[in-house]
Amino acid sequence: MKPTSQLSDAKILEDSQDYPWMFGMLIDRYQEAFLRKGLYILRSRDIAEDAVQDTFIKIYKNARKFSERQGASFQSWAYKILINTCYDYASQKIMSSNRIKLMDFSDLDVSGGVEFFSDKEQTSFVRSVLVRLPQRLSRLLFLYFFEDKSYEEIASLEHISLSAVRSGLYRARRQFKYLALKMI
Repeated sequence: MKPTSQLSDAKILEDSQDYPWMFGMLIDRYQEAFLRKGLYILRSRDIAEDAVQDTFIKIYKNARKFSERQGASFQSWAYKILINTCYDYASQKIMSSNRIKLMDFSDLDVSGGVEFFSDKEQTSFVRSVLVRLPQRLSRLLFLYFFEDKSYEEIASLEHISLSAVRSGLYRARRQFKYLALKMI
């Protein structure tokens, strides 16, 4: 048997199904990098740590579904799980924010359809619409409406051009309105 430091990530994942202690080696290899990525997405160390922990649980539970292919390594698979988990946490963070209760629906042009909702119902409604949007568009709305970021700040945070922010927010608002009106 190879020394454990020479084993590939995929082999460790496979062997960890029979020897759970081996999964700790993957945690040791990826914990810090995952935490950096989680902090970048979530902007909160506590939430990022929770997301990373959930990511490792998901990786372990879904280990049998992983198969190494051309262009699809363990690392890319694991990072995809991490990113999706972080966006799930960001979505939950959005929904638990008190800012949602104060959201001006007129900015999204669906005010006529939601004015009869209570604050709690509005929060639930916004959450159900946001989770249906593509992640990139949902994130743009989150940054603009809930974190009060300017177009320039969003462009810098997301590493995209100012025109991409403008067009992305336009598309996000339009899709939000379409989904919201469809759900009412």
